[in-house]
Formats: sequence, C-alpha cells, structure tokens
Amino acid sequence: MNSGTEAIAHHSNDDVREYYAECHSAYKKRWEREGHRSIHYGYFDQEHTDHSEAIPNMKRNIAERVGIEPGDRILDAGCGIGETATWLAKEYNVDVVGINISEMQLGLARNMAEDRNVEDHIEFRFDDFTQMDTIEDQSFDVVWGLESVCYAENKRDFLEQAARALTNGGHLAVADGFLTNPLESLTQQERRNLWRWLNGWKVPNLAYLGKFLDHLSDLNFSEISADDISKNVMPSSKSLYKFSLWGYPLTKLMQIAGMRNQVQTDNVAACYYQGQTLRDHIWAYNIVTAKIDQSAPSS
Repeated sequence: MNSGTEAIAHHSNDDVREYYAECHSAYKKRWEREGHRSIHYGYFDQEHTDHSEAIPNMKRNIAERVGIEPGDRILDAGCGIGETATWLAKEYNVDVVGINISEMQLGLARNMAEDRNVEDHIEFRFDDFTQMDTIEDQSFDVVWGLESVCYAENKRDFLEQAARALTNGGHLAVADGFLTNPLESLTQQERRNLWRWLNGWKVPNLAYLGKFLDHLSDLNFSEISADDISKNVMPSSKSLYKFSLWGYPLTKLMQIAGMRNQVQTDNVAACYYQGQTLRDHIWAYNIVTAKIDQSAPSS
C-alpha cells in the first residue's frame, strides 16, 4: 500500500473504467432500493430528508444556480449512466450531450434515454472531458460536472475545455469535493487517510478550492461563486461511513473466500475514509458556478 505521504494516485482512464465495471453491481443494488440511478451524495435539507429525495434536489439546486431554461444546450461532463442527462432533458426541455470514457456506462445511458422517451434530446459520446475531441467551440450554454471533475488528474485541463465549449455568457457548474487547504499543508496522517479514500474510488486527487477558483479567473470566467454545502451532503457521508463499519469486514472476508476482488474491497474502505476526512475538514463539498466571457483576451 502507498505510504500515505502522497495523496495523488495517478489513476489511468482504464483504472476508472475497471472501477465502475467492478462496482456496478453494488451501485445497482442501491438504485433498486431507492428508485433512482444516480451516483452522488444528494442535497439534503428540511424538505428532502432521505437519499431518494436528496438526489433530484441536488440536480434541481444546481440547475437553478445557472439558470437552465428550455432550449438550452447542456454538456454533461462525465455523464455516468445518464441519470442526470435524462433528468435534465425531461425536467427542463433541454438538449444534452453526455460524454464518458466508459462504453459500458454509455450503453446503459442510451438505454435510459429510450426508456424515458428523451432520446431525441440527448446524445451520448465516448470522450474524455479533459480533451473534448468531439465537442465544437462555443456550442453549449452550460457545462455541467456533478461529482465527475474530481476524476480529471489536471483540473485546469477540464476547465480549459469547458471554457472553449461554452457560448459567450454560458455557465459552468461543478459540484464536487475540494481540499480546504493546499495538499502540502496536510499532515502525513491526513494525507494517508485522504489517499485511502481517493484510491478506493480511483480518484487521482482533489483540487484545492482556492487554486480551482484562480484557474477560473485566469480563463475569463466571472461571477464566480463557491458555496460550501458540506452540511447538505453530510447525511450521505455519514450513511456511507456507517455502512463501511460492517461492510468492510464482510467484504474483506468475501475477498479472502474469492467472492470479491481488491477493487471492490477498496471501494468499501473508501466509504470509511471519505467520512473521516470530511469530518476532519480536510475537504469540503462545494457547488462552484461561473460565467464565461468569450470576448475577453486569454490570460
């Protein structure tokens, strides 16, 4: 195991694809239990007190922040199996392009679009959101990243592509975990705990929020906002943490018996460390929004 002195795992796209393939059955069980197919924390408040309610509430909250309107064109960067893209198309009457590096997930996303009768408003493409080879310049009103941008090893690569893809005055919305302080300021134990979380979910690193916001300014974004909603995701974080207390020993025994593999075991261990590191304020969950000015000179 990594000594924990470095919290950056350098996972390849193949590692991420393997993770989602190996852990798909675990996610599917939760979807069937809760009646949705999302992979994110959700947004809890007084009116939305369980995960199945918090899931659409998160999407609605983000959509309202960037003012999504009927007829808008949305780029869902890291679209997963299409839950958010199909929800946006149905709820807001928008056109959506979802990009993903997993052909397995793209197939499920296309099936979901058909099941929800929004296939005429959605296109799912194989593409890396740090490169966006299939995306034309200034072709989207909103670039949306819901717990996906963390998978970019270099977050600025994603932001540069998002800036290129947005129409003048278009909006970026990123909801994700961010380091509350620079990585160098963390103790060895804090780095070790962070690494155990990120490695388990095959996330290369978390961006330091201050640096992420600086990148936005450099790339001609304005009206930049970062809202710490850690308290609103805390119920999900605590639920995952509590699950790991019995889930990890069970999964480890199943691995010894040949019924689980290391990827699946690390996934459950990560549930513990995400909770511990959030509790210790090593990271916070932020919704970051910004507006692009395509007429301004590049920095």
